[in-house]
Amino acid sequence: MKKVRYLILVIAAIPVFIILVWFFAVPDTLIKERIEESISGRGQGNISANVTGFRKGIFFSAGADALEISLDGMPALTITELEGSFNPRQLLSGGLVFSIKGRIGTGAVTGTLQYPSDGEIKIEAAELSSIPYLSRAGIDSGGYVSSVITIKDNSARIEFRVPDLAVRGADSVVPFIETFHKTQGVISVTGNDVMVESLSLEGEKGFARLKGGIKNGTKDLSLELMPDMKKLNSLESMLIGKYQVSPGYYVIPVKGTLTR
Repeated sequence: MKKVRYLILVIAAIPVFIILVWFFAVPDTLIKERIEESISGRGQGNISANVTGFRKGIFFSAGADALEISLDGMPALTITELEGSFNPRQLLSGGLVFSIKGRIGTGAVTGTLQYPSDGEIKIEAAELSSIPYLSRAGIDSGGYVSSVITIKDNSARIEFRVPDLAVRGADSVVPFIETFHKTQGVISVTGNDVMVESLSLEGEKGFARLKGGIKNGTKDLSLELMPDMKKLNSLESMLIGKYQVSPGYYVIPVKGTLTR
């Protein structure tokens, strides 16, 4: 009977011991660094992350005021109201799997981060205006973006769609860029390169594709434009005329440096 009672006490003490280890043996700074490194890849590329206001909760939960992700040293997006939980078995063995949820503007964010540099972040209906990297790329736009960001080693792949795009202005010579109302595409970030794998635009005056990349804050992109010539006014036709490659097909360079 004493052995049974002893065994029950030992079993009951295990969760207490684990919680004590969580609060007192695992430093907050260590966990914060592991979360940042799971996105940044230990500084091997131009993706970086910074967690502010980190705090531990009970039962291996945690929260933070914000998770800021940057590209080329410039703010790309900020996840606020960050909440998450850890896998305790992996945490005690030195690993880290952190399930997160939060917000980008009014949009919802969920995902999983795994140390040392792996994870997936899903974004649902976040305002484009709450993603500062776009304005630095020379795009002033509204609408709501849904996206899946896959992180592996020092690279990230971003699949996105914006069904209600509203371009108010852009660093482009296209006079009717504001008429594009839908976009989707894939962008990859590897090391110091941001590459546009595919990006299509659709609007009332035609279609467009953006190709190229951004390296060390310098844009080297081209916009392939396939307008409906019947819907262009004379000024619009004249302005794009010098970029014509073939009938109904235009290629417009988009170059320059990102604003900081």
